[in-house]
Amino acid sequence: MFAPDVTIAQKVARYTLIGSLVLLGAWMLQRFLPALCWAVVLAIGTSPLYDRWLARFQCKRRDIWAALTFTSIIGIVLIAPLVYGGIVAVREAISLARHFLESARNGPPQLPQWLLQLPLVGEWVRGVWIDYVGHTGAAGAQAKPAMYEWTRVVGEQLLGRLSTLVFTLVTLYFVYLNQDALRSDVPALSCRLFGPTVAGLLTRVADAIRATVNGIVLVAVAEGAIMAGVYAVSGAGHPILFGAVTGIFAMVPFAAPAVFAAVALLLGSQGAVGAAVGILVAGSVVLFVADHFVRPMIIRGGAKLPFLWVLLGILGGIESFGLVGIFLGPALMAALVSLWRGWVAEPPPPRM
Repeated sequence: MFAPDVTIAQKVARYTLIGSLVLLGAWMLQRFLPALCWAVVLAIGTSPLYDRWLARFQCKRRDIWAALTFTSIIGIVLIAPLVYGGIVAVREAISLARHFLESARNGPPQLPQWLLQLPLVGEWVRGVWIDYVGHTGAAGAQAKPAMYEWTRVVGEQLLGRLSTLVFTLVTLYFVYLNQDALRSDVPALSCRLFGPTVAGLLTRVADAIRATVNGIVLVAVAEGAIMAGVYAVSGAGHPILFGAVTGIFAMVPFAAPAVFAAVALLLGSQGAVGAAVGILVAGSVVLFVADHFVRPMIIRGGAKLPFLWVLLGILGGIESFGLVGIFLGPALMAALVSLWRGWVAEPPPPRM
């Protein structure tokens, strides 16, 4: 990297310049770092599928067409549920706003009798309902401005997420297009900086991300599809929407019960107690099988990690990096465990 006649002061100056440029670039791109991380995660997780997809193209400039079509497929898979969910959510929000304004004029709706007749709980629920919902007449005048403000905030958040998704897809296209160069350049640069032992570390990190994508996303999609069928059989409204929301929440450990419990409470408040109990039982069984058998087997087999470290990586990654931390956390834990195993297996230096 440096000529033999370079002085120590010049080396320090060059390393300082390189570090300053890297920090300046990271500061400049800080708003785009989530999209870049998502693109890297998607590229690593789908690389086996993309390799098989690329092999189908035998035409001229097949790398461009393969990258463009595969990125478009991923974009459709990601955007279509968001668009559908957004349309349904807006429709439901409008219905909820009308219901709220109606109750502000006519008084709050009555609670179901079976809920009020529960021992030890019925009176407490009645008191809470009166305290927090009963005084809606005074809130009626402020209901419309609050709804308008809530709609504006939600719209801004949706536009921000959509722009991140679009930039993620653009980045993903270029990653697919240049994946052969990246597969050779990244290990070569890493070996030059940190030595040849880093090659195995990079492989374990990539395997951990790929295993986490398979274990988290595929299992969550399966959970959402199964629960959508359960919602439909139970007579819940918008089963596809609730199933999609359940699948999204299933990516986060212990979060899916919040969705099917809410659907069960909604059905219970409408008098369908049997259907509500059925949803709770079916959701608990599906969640138990997925979280205790299917997901640990997939992630542990690919990442070579005990499930405890996978769980800690997921929870710590979510807290530190947001949703993308679901995949970055286990990758970081795989790197740390790989370093630990390498140090333990390395023979101690000979004594002088």
